Amino acid sequence: MTKLHFNYKDVFRALRLGFSAKKVWMMFLGLLVGFVGYSLLTYLAYIVSGNDFLTVWENFRLLPFPQPSFYPFPWFAWIIYAIGIIFSLCSVLIAGSAVSKVVYEQLRGDEFYESKEAFRFAFKHISSTLVSPLLIIGFVALIVVAGLILSLLGAIPYFGEIFVALMALPAFAASLFIVYLLIVLLFSLLIGPSIVGTTKNDTFDTIFEVFSCVNEQPARLVWYLVIVAFLTKFGSFLLGLASSAAGRIGYFVLKIFMGTKMVDVMSNAAFYFKVHLPGWWPEPLRASFMFCTKAFGLPQIYMPSEYTSVNWGVDVGALLVGICFYIVALVVMAYGLSVWYSGNTLAYAVLAKKKDDKNILETPEDEEELIEPVVPKPKPEAKPPTGETEEIEKTKEG
Repeated sequence: MTKLHFNYKDVFRALRLGFSAKKVWMMFLGLLVGFVGYSLLTYLAYIVSGNDFLTVWENFRLLPFPQPSFYPFPWFAWIIYAIGIIFSLCSVLIAGSAVSKVVYEQLRGDEFYESKEAFRFAFKHISSTLVSPLLIIGFVALIVVAGLILSLLGAIPYFGEIFVALMALPAFAASLFIVYLLIVLLFSLLIGPSIVGTTKNDTFDTIFEVFSCVNEQPARLVWYLVIVAFLTKFGSFLLGLASSAAGRIGYFVLKIFMGTKMVDVMSNAAFYFKVHLPGWWPEPLRASFMFCTKAFGLPQIYMPSEYTSVNWGVDVGALLVGICFYIVALVVMAYGLSVWYSGNTLAYAVLAKKKDDKNILETPEDEEELIEPVVPKPKPEAKPPTGETEEIEKTKEG
């Protein structure tokens, strides 16, 4: 079992724990399923809105975003798009709980805990991972409904204004409670999968643990998550740089004999990997994206050149290399998320020790106890009556 310091030093192990082929593969699967579901549902939202598929493809490729200023996006299209976002988020959360389970077992000393067992665990406790945030949203919705009822009563002439004035302080308290619930909702999405992966709690116990961390250790909770977020960014950025360097080395080596054919393949592959940022993205996010693309040596993915058809060999090669670009990008993101959930597992272990004085690594597993077979006791041999015993003894002596 891993010896922890039970302070912020433990959180810095996330980079090492996250750098695991098994954990990166698990997060890659979660990202891939979420990416495919998001893309299909977003394209469906565009199509039902009356937009042409080829036009959307020309602008967004495999990562479409709504652009209502240029393409019509009615309310039902927004619903489909929201379902796509929720689907991708659920896929990542499930994979995150599986990774947290692997990290937990590794910290307990089991270095060979299988990924399929972790995914089986994650799907068994899927309600704890996904329903916990929904319950908090349900609480918020109930308070909002109560506010709508108060608004309806306030519409009554004369009486309404007075009644709303009398209920002003309770209404303010309810609104303040909504703010608190939204904060808890945020942390349930951030650390909820790691709590499920380490405690095997049900839905209500998971919510209780999130409330407990927010109420009893708010400073440590925020501080640890800031550290984990920094390590996540730092780790994925380093892997991105390494991947970019590897790609450049491979490009220059292959170009020695392939010549212009390699240039054509890479140029057309960038056409498939185009990422178009919507205009409603905030400027800091756009600036961060542009900085990363330039640092990785891939500024052409934002505004790639037009596709140039040379021959069918170059076309097929460009398509396959474009797919490789997406795989590498998902692997880089998967490592970052692997660091994130590894760090959150460590952070929760420290928080549980601080608030409950409990080492979760020493918690016994709730496995079925082995029942020892009941061996029947041998029955004592029946002794013959006293008279028969004496006769037998005399016979033996004779």
